[in-house]
Amino acid sequence: MQPTILSLLCRNFRSYKALMLNFSSKFICFYGKNGAGKTNILEAISLFSSERGLRKALISDFTNINSIDNSWNLELVLKKDIYKTFLATKINNNKRIAFIDGTILSSLSKLEDFLWLLWITPSMDNVFITSKSDRRGFFDHLVTGFSRQYKEKLKKITSLQKERLHVILFRNNENWLNILEEKIAEEYINITKIRFEFLNILKKTFETHSSEFLRPIVKISGIIENIIEKNSEENSILEIMDALKQNRIIDSEKQSTQISIFKTNWSVYHPKSYFEAANCSTGEQKAFLISLILAVTRIYQQSRAGVPILLFDDLMFHLDKGRRRALIDELINLNVQTFFTGTELNLFDEILSLAQIYHVENSICTEIKK
Repeated sequence: MQPTILSLLCRNFRSYKALMLNFSSKFICFYGKNGAGKTNILEAISLFSSERGLRKALISDFTNINSIDNSWNLELVLKKDIYKTFLATKINNNKRIAFIDGTILSSLSKLEDFLWLLWITPSMDNVFITSKSDRRGFFDHLVTGFSRQYKEKLKKITSLQKERLHVILFRNNENWLNILEEKIAEEYINITKIRFEFLNILKKTFETHSSEFLRPIVKISGIIENIIEKNSEENSILEIMDALKQNRIIDSEKQSTQISIFKTNWSVYHPKSYFEAANCSTGEQKAFLISLILAVTRIYQQSRAGVPILLFDDLMFHLDKGRRRALIDELINLNVQTFFTGTELNLFDEILSLAQIYHVENSICTEIKK
């Protein structure tokens, strides 16, 4: 059953001293001039994940500028099947903490057992042409929604790599390093398997479901991937271990792990010309982004209980009327709750009869009754 957000409460958050909104539709649209406070609402929802929100802002930036202290808090009511769950997140000692039904969580990641969020923002227009690390971060987030184990495996690898560098720099214990490098090699293979599985399912999803949006070819490449594709799992472990061993000196000099799944390159190509996304038009790149989010939503619906809720910030402005209609048709088919922002009401003509509409002006939200 698709989860649905029923309400959102903001206190001392961004431009809102206090805000309470109740939602009763699959589509919720906020329209108003730039700077009216629309994106702040989507950002508030986005903080019910372990991420830093759709703006990737500092925790101190969330506080209302007119507040006498730096406190802020958000509350959200989520419905799934017949059950309601009460989520909350706030600042505490300059850290963000979260609660489920009043119980504090040991990790923000626990929020994602109840709610998974995907978003498209204007700043993501460059996701395919920015640095490899930014692109890898984007795709890692998509894979994390596909595999519940994925994020923990990334954390484990980070810890193992740090421990290995510490031993290289300060202990130089051969047996210890051999053990660590074997563990690292095994985890590299596990992570790469999940990535390959995700890409295979993504490809099948593109092939199975038609769309008006151009679907890209997505590939991963790197030293780890090359080793795994050419060898059995046992031989891959041995070859990765040997590569790590051969790189101990250079790793100590650079104080980072050169042979790593954090060096994997995610590449996106035009399906017909095979040009890399960086060489495609901005319109084609936007289509790639939309089609990826829609396809991943389908994948999540098949692979996990917490299928996503979508946040689209100023997306409709960049689509013509035909593309807007196509997007709405796919969202209706997916039956997924979606929050939109836009500068003009006519951007939502295709869903006016289906959507809950709010006009936002000077951080005052007024529901438009139909």
